[in-house]
Amino acid sequence: MSSNIAVKLSVEESVALVECLGAQGWETRHNAFERLAQQGTAVIELLIEGAAHQNWRVRRGCADLMDHLADSRCVEPLLLLLNDPITAVRRLALHALSCQGCKVCPLQVDIVGNLSRLALEDSSIQVRRVAIHQLGCQPPDPRAVETLKSIIAHESDAKLLSRAQWAISQHQKVQ
Repeated sequence: MSSNIAVKLSVEESVALVECLGAQGWETRHNAFERLAQQGTAVIELLIEGAAHQNWRVRRGCADLMDHLADSRCVEPLLLLLNDPITAVRRLALHALSCQGCKVCPLQVDIVGNLSRLALEDSSIQVRRVAIHQLGCQPPDPRAVETLKSIIAHESDAKLLSRAQWAISQHQKVQ
């Protein structure tokens, strides 16, 4: 995110920028992202609305921004996005919920159950890999270890297995 001093935007300007998150061109999307990010939590309600937008790029951009700006209001919309039909949206929602390092204040959500479900069942190997990695980043939880052991026992994808072995090692370090 840019470190420029933010100029407070009107609601209309902010709404227009949320729409720009759905633009075809990367530069337009990136500029909208940066300008919205500068507004901080003032745009949370617009991001929550955008999480239900018909354009998947808007949903993806809103999930991406919530990764940095999210507060407790974002938990339910992000949980809903875990079931989005678009892989990129699910992947960013998963990251926004599970990665607390980007947040000003950690989200209060039991993410391990959702990570386990996605790690085992998501139709996208990319989402499954991110879910497995994020399981290794969570505080110790027997559900995560059970999921990771199941993946190690039943999967053949080398990247899934590598991430699962790393993730389980993270849980074993703290035991």
